Amino acid sequence: MVTTGISTASFFDTLMLEDAPALFRQWGVNCAEYYLNSYCEYDPVFVDCLAKETEDAGIRVVGVHPMSLQYEPLLFTPHPRQRSDAMKAYELVLRAGERLKADHYVMHGPVVLNGVAKNLQLERLAPIFDTLSDMAEDHGLHLTLENVSYSIMPTPEIGLAIRSMIRKPLYHTLDVKQAIRAGVDPTAFVDAFGESIIAVHACDCDFSSGRPRYCLPPFGGFDFKALVDALVRKGFDGTVLLEAYSDMYREQSELRDAYFALKKMINP
Repeated sequence: MVTTGISTASFFDTLMLEDAPALFRQWGVNCAEYYLNSYCEYDPVFVDCLAKETEDAGIRVVGVHPMSLQYEPLLFTPHPRQRSDAMKAYELVLRAGERLKADHYVMHGPVVLNGVAKNLQLERLAPIFDTLSDMAEDHGLHLTLENVSYSIMPTPEIGLAIRSMIRKPLYHTLDVKQAIRAGVDPTAFVDAFGESIIAVHACDCDFSSGRPRYCLPPFGGFDFKALVDALVRKGFDGTVLLEAYSDMYREQSELRDAYFALKKMINP
């Protein structure tokens, strides 16, 4: 059965990460993705404390997701010092994922700037994923590349191109809202490489005004059941995680209710 959980990114600037396990236990949520907000949350001392809170609350952490712009673009820079420093940060987050017993790391990768030719050099950028995948595997993690409208993989076609240029399997986190923002039907990613998708970031979207307005499930009407059914036909047995923006709700109870609505939609 497909599992459901919540990404702590949904609490951005409203709840400290270390307070999330107790809240999840209170809500009856036992699966989460941990969004690491800043460098202090990569620190092993902080991670040890967080891991203890997580274990005490009975939470299974399926993934770790850093604030990608802090260092991920520099994992792909040609400048050796920049890349070396970025690799140190990446290593810390991988160690955090291992300590938290996570399954995967969520990566955005380099930011693609319109009109900047260097950002489109897939032949140079793609092979770096092999190195990053090797490092993740050393810590028992899958590297997952997320579709993000402003990063290296906004479309399935680019994802397929990257996959053709590397030697190792590449896994993916599918983000529904980012696909819509890029003008792509999320099921297009399922059709392209659904067998390699191991997590989904779920957020609803309302099109009644003619342009997308992101909102909590079930208020947008997105057919999450159909999306998950398509994934299951590809062999998906991963986790669908509610990942909302914190300005979508006023009270935390609204986020809790959205989680249970999503869970009911996926496993009626």
